[in-house]
Amino acid sequence: MTLETLDEKLRFMVLLKYGLSKAIKDNTISDTDLKLIQKLVDNKLIQREIDNILQNRTHKKVVEKIKKYKRVQHLNGFAAARARLQYKNELQALFGSEKYVSDLDKQEMGKTLTK
Repeated sequence: MTLETLDEKLRFMVLLKYGLSKAIKDNTISDTDLKLIQKLVDNKLIQREIDNILQNRTHKKVVEKIKKYKRVQHLNGFAAARARLQYKNELQALFGSEKYVSDLDKQEMGKTLTK
């Protein structure tokens, strides 16, 4: 794979300098940087480790969004309706675009989105 933008080139240079395995183990690394490393490294072990990290992070996002939605689900008022809509939209975006969403998370999101 080739780097497409200057931003990607600079990010990858910094990640290489820092150390890819050290960067992957750092909890503060962004999903964008993990996906960049995954795109550019051929090591299957590193790619699997990144997949696991991204799946775990996505699961946490799904659980958090569902929990927030359920917190405002039965509240009345304009603000509660806006919050429900926001959380539903965020769940739909995760449901439709994220390859790291597990089948179980998709089922939970489906239950929440149909309410």
